[in-house]
Amino acid sequence: MNRNYIFSALLAMLTLVLVTGCIRRAQPMVYTEYTPILVAKSTLANSIKLQPAINIEETAKIYHKDQHIFISEQFKGVHIIDNTNPSKPVNKAFISVLGCVDMAIKNDVLYVDNAIDLVAIDLNEIKNGNLKVLKRIVDVFPEVAPPDAGAIPEKFNEKNRPEGTIIVGWKKEDKS
Repeated sequence: MNRNYIFSALLAMLTLVLVTGCIRRAQPMVYTEYTPILVAKSTLANSIKLQPAINIEETAKIYHKDQHIFISEQFKGVHIIDNTNPSKPVNKAFISVLGCVDMAIKNDVLYVDNAIDLVAIDLNEIKNGNLKVLKRIVDVFPEVAPPDAGAIPEKFNEKNRPEGTIIVGWKKEDKS
């Protein structure tokens, strides 16, 4: 009986060692949350600016027109690349367009969403270093939803934020 007792005790200790060795320590759960970037709706019409070239961070859509490549950057605007020499493209300018998600080009007109508005920009003027908005159609699009959701969360709807503001983008934050 002494042997059975020792064997049982060893088996119990081995089981405890194996079971506790497999338990992982709980790590804090990290999740992503998006916070809206808000601007006053009254300032949207004057928010489109032609600027010197900036670094491209997060590309979205790409268009090729004549000797230029147009690259949209989500929520920020459109980069203009001179592609005269395809082996050495040159980042020439940036059109700052708050809330930019999509763009299209037809003839010499760049169509881009400026948050909830649709804007038509004359590309011939940009080649001359000027920005000319040909037309703005207001309130065409819904506000931009966060990248990880199909709709704007209730806590960020129009009733729960400063009056007269619109969402032009989302800032990603890691939470624990």
